[in-house]
Amino acid sequence: MTRSLPAEDRDLRAGAWQRTVGRDLRGARLGVVGLGGVGSRVAQVGVAFGMDVVAWSAHLDPEHAQVLGVTSVSKRELLTTSDVVTLHVRLSPRTIGLIGLIGADELALMRPDALLINTSRAPVVDEPALLAALHAGTLGGAALDVHLTEPLPTDSPWHSAPRTVLTPHLGYVTAGTYEIFYRDALGDILAYASGDPVRVLTP
Repeated sequence: MTRSLPAEDRDLRAGAWQRTVGRDLRGARLGVVGLGGVGSRVAQVGVAFGMDVVAWSAHLDPEHAQVLGVTSVSKRELLTTSDVVTLHVRLSPRTIGLIGLIGADELALMRPDALLINTSRAPVVDEPALLAALHAGTLGGAALDVHLTEPLPTDSPWHSAPRTVLTPHLGYVTAGTYEIFYRDALGDILAYASGDPVRVLTP
């Protein structure tokens, strides 16, 4: 998003050269929503790039944030002051967009040049409100790896959404991750077949 890579890739292949001016990460504020396992690692990357990293979540541990070099702030402060807001929360009734994580009111708090990154779960953001903000020019851009309907339908309004980077839920799609998935699935089957099941679900 900050270096317009999709557009620059297209332009270079078409014979053009350096059509955009990028934004620096060093000194920019990264707002991390959800400082759990993934959010903590993303925060550390932000710190490594020299970003001013702040974080908020409903159950954030300020001491954990301090150890990471991250400042704990209110949700409002994070949204109003961050250059980039990145979402790393579990899907629950508390985090679904229309109930109150990132809806129209939250998007209105963000700066008009701010970027929203969602590699978490699609329903934590009110997609119609996000589309409206992008088309109105009240938000700098959005990068989404998750979508309410997957695969993304051919008639989805996201295909023509301005200032976006869209990926097909690739965050977890690696050889290493699939190796774990298949190894655990095989282990479950073998344990069940031997009469000693693991990860048993109880009512």
